[in-house]
Amino acid sequence: MTLSNSTGEVFERVGVVGPGLMGLGIAQAFAASGAAVVLCGRDEEASRRGRASLAASLFGQVARGRLDPVAEAAVLAKVEAAGIDSGLQDCDLVIESAPEDRALKNALLARVEKAAPKAILASTTSGLTIGGLAQALANPSRFLGLHFFSPANRMPLVEVAVGPRTSDAVVRRALAFVRGAGKRPIVVRDGPGFFATRVFAAYLDEAVAMATEGIAVESIDDAALANGRAIGPLAILDETGIALNLSQARQARADGLEPRFCRPLAEATLEHLVSAGRSGRREGGGFYDWPGDGPRTPWAGLRALFPLATHGTEPKTIQFRLLAAEAREALRCLEEGVVASADDADAATVLGLGFSKARGGVLRWAEDFGFGALVEALDGLSRTHGDRFSPSPWLRELAGRAEGLSAYRGKDLPT
Repeated sequence: MTLSNSTGEVFERVGVVGPGLMGLGIAQAFAASGAAVVLCGRDEEASRRGRASLAASLFGQVARGRLDPVAEAAVLAKVEAAGIDSGLQDCDLVIESAPEDRALKNALLARVEKAAPKAILASTTSGLTIGGLAQALANPSRFLGLHFFSPANRMPLVEVAVGPRTSDAVVRRALAFVRGAGKRPIVVRDGPGFFATRVFAAYLDEAVAMATEGIAVESIDDAALANGRAIGPLAILDETGIALNLSQARQARADGLEPRFCRPLAEATLEHLVSAGRSGRREGGGFYDWPGDGPRTPWAGLRALFPLATHGTEPKTIQFRLLAAEAREALRCLEEGVVASADDADAATVLGLGFSKARGGVLRWAEDFGFGALVEALDGLSRTHGDRFSPSPWLRELAGRAEGLSAYRGKDLPT
């Protein structure tokens, strides 16, 4: 059978466990849709601090003109602070939004399961598998992933990640719930990084690979802007944190994932940067220096690590490598059934990853480029840069049929 994307539904009571930036954004989104929201920290005092942080965030949004005062008051009136063990009993849905630490998430989920006996249980994880987290639960059939994108109150995309034991009814209700909150759901199969994180990591790590080859960081980021991105991949890595991205690679290896999921292109370079005290913008800088009173500038120490390249530095070459890396991983996900719909994949890259809306999404770009031409170009890249670009037999067959992705448009993930 296939899952239908049913119409929106507003759940009466939603729990959000973990009042960090993501959790606060989720709480705001659901409260704005009309649901009563219970915001929970590790204890009641942490819950109260979380609600105070939400109030401060809403006040700041009003000050910046992103929210009107009437909406601010309406959202805050819908959110209460409560302890996990006492506040979740009547919730229809509870979303765990703790840091990406398996032991922490497992402990929280087991606690939430007991506290919310009738709720759908969800995790916002972007990197840990739903099947792995479900091992902490007595009833994994009511558990799935709801991967929101930051800031969750504004970003429209939500990946609905179906675990190996998630029931069909739970998925259907979750789809209705996400739509009711004004979000665009895409259904993805469980696995490392789901769809969006896998594809974005391929894009970011190709940028790191080029920096490691000695291509100037500003040339790489300028190429991304020319492709229609609002910010370049190396600047994004600085913003999200070099150390955080390194820890994700290490966590993947510790979890015993296949090498391809452990960010092999980027890990060594990220390690170099962290060892040099370049952990990201908030820690003083990464690929760039970030002065408080002027524009960012490339970190001079990169040249000592990676001598300046003399080949492969043409803007069009860099632009194509970034596009090809992202498209190749998106096509792998389609081939492997991680996402069943090319339309969903395109929506995810535009709404969640910042891919150019004018290009229609990463798979639409690949179709417009032409799969025959893409396979030929990927063969050339694989000879120069390695097997990560190699077209699979499936992709070669797809190119040979000259039908584009018509067979993958408008489909839901089978269960």
